[in-house]
Amino acid sequence: MLDQSKLSPASRTLSPLPKTLHQGLLAVAVFGHLSFFTTLALFCYLTYKLVKWRIRGQANRGYNQFVLLIYNLVLADIQQSIAFMLTSRWLVEDKIEVGSQTCWAEGWFVSTGDLASGTWIFAIAVHTFFALVKGYKLPYRLFVATIFALWVFIFGMAIIGVVLHPGDFYVRAGAWCWINEKYERERLWLHYFWIFIDMFGTIIIYSIIFIVLRRRIRNANQPQLSDCELRRVQSGTTDSATTARAAKYMIIYPLIYVTCTLPLAAGRMAAMTDRKIPFAYYCLAGAFITSCGWLDVLLYACTRRILIFRADPPSMNDMGLDTFGLWDSSNKYFGTTTLIEGGMLNDRKKKPLGHSTPDGPRRVSSRSGSMDDLFGVQVPGYVHTKTTVQVSHAAMHPDGDLEIGMRNLSRDMSRDKRSAKSTEGDFASWSDGEGKGRFN
Repeated sequence: MLDQSKLSPASRTLSPLPKTLHQGLLAVAVFGHLSFFTTLALFCYLTYKLVKWRIRGQANRGYNQFVLLIYNLVLADIQQSIAFMLTSRWLVEDKIEVGSQTCWAEGWFVSTGDLASGTWIFAIAVHTFFALVKGYKLPYRLFVATIFALWVFIFGMAIIGVVLHPGDFYVRAGAWCWINEKYERERLWLHYFWIFIDMFGTIIIYSIIFIVLRRRIRNANQPQLSDCELRRVQSGTTDSATTARAAKYMIIYPLIYVTCTLPLAAGRMAAMTDRKIPFAYYCLAGAFITSCGWLDVLLYACTRRILIFRADPPSMNDMGLDTFGLWDSSNKYFGTTTLIEGGMLNDRKKKPLGHSTPDGPRRVSSRSGSMDDLFGVQVPGYVHTKTTVQVSHAAMHPDGDLEIGMRNLSRDMSRDKRSAKSTEGDFASWSDGEGKGRFN
């Protein structure tokens, strides 16, 4: 049992809760529950997709690296949300009980959750930089080893503190339980030093990506491409609209993370200088940082919807600008759509306007005398075809993209052939007596 007489008054059990703290912890608990259930839902969904792709043999060679990074970020946000969701216990009991299992668990999840969330956001920033700017990605096995190493680092930072101070490491620290205030060095070097590296590193990296993408937009019309532009073509797309959309996201990602994390980090650093931080500030900062979970779900579910909510697993090499956005257009590779349109026969002449004559085909003009696009005008008795060719381009890689593309092409061509056979009778019914069709 923890001897609280050896603790400072700010680290001891607080009972009953002051009114300001009670109201503030209510907001923290609400956002904590919101983040927990939204992140848990996305985590379960991604787990289902990953297992499904593996069972179907669609991911035997591995998963898309972006998908795995988002998966780990969601797992980190779950741990962070659990920490602040536990404040509900203090509201029910009307006290923060130091030495209880809830207090220790809250301190642990605050340490691991905050650090894990920042680490994976920073990892996504680094991965995005090399994917979009350098056109490079880690080999898959090295990438998986890096994921494992990051989790060892995250939990290692928390374990070191518990091993060094097993009895009183997690106590009340302001409005909830965390590292004892007398262990300032452990707070700094096991937690906030890395939090600030993640924060400022994320800002710097996304700023560089934003500058590079804006430069690419300005240089999009140049006739010759530099080596950097060639790498960009290999890694994604050269469409200016897509690049501009992705550039906007490079502002949103660090903005949300910094907005949610900086208030609490700044408050903790100020407390290390013997400044008294009010409960209201802690609760406001806690509401911000526990919102990282549901905001990350909303942010990545929208901006990386192409990767998360697609039926088939994204390619392991799918990491370019075309992976940013709300909708996935990659299901259609290329194909032809033919529309056949016709009007009513002219009741007075019983002949279609525009039929062939000995002098050649009759021209159909508008009232103004200028030639009109027949595809935009319904001419009575006149049948024409309108063919639309849709072509999409994407980088082809040896990891199954070519096989998937040819399979989709074969399926689309078979469907077009069946549609063509079903319309042969309609074409024959419009032929004239000499076998000449009235088509333009």
